[in-house]
Amino acid sequence: MVSFSAKDLADERVRQELSSGLRKRLVVTVASHLKGSNWRMAVRQFGCDVTLDLWDDDYLVRIGNQSERLKTLEHVLNRCLAVEGLFAGEPKSYQPQQGKEMYFVVRAEFNPISKKQCSELIRPTSGNDPVGPITVNIVRRRICRAERAIEFRSKDLKVPE
Repeated sequence: MVSFSAKDLADERVRQELSSGLRKRLVVTVASHLKGSNWRMAVRQFGCDVTLDLWDDDYLVRIGNQSERLKTLEHVLNRCLAVEGLFAGEPKSYQPQQGKEMYFVVRAEFNPISKKQCSELIRPTSGNDPVGPITVNIVRRRICRAERAIEFRSKDLKVPE
């Protein structure tokens, strides 16, 4: 289980956007890695869709199939970016690595673009554009990234035996 706060993602601009009344998305990804390797043992991701309801003067937060109403932006940030006791993968993901050193990487994103949306933006399904492949290589990183993201990692830990 991991606990952390990614509330640093919410700088002044992000806070303003979350209070705009338009639906915005916060996504948190937690991955466990074997020390000295980029190989991921397990990954866990969740997202919050956040909308300020201007009529009710509260925030509608959707996580998966569940919705809840929160009164303040601080409550929203605590709900979506302050994580306590998150299981990052199943125990079977860690069994083969017992006793080895590992670490967790956390990435929090504001309004990320999904892989599907990115593909549709970069490679439109209609038309024959000979310049397309050149454009894809130049702009992919800029188009397909979140509006804001932070990433951090834990200290090294031993996989329990």
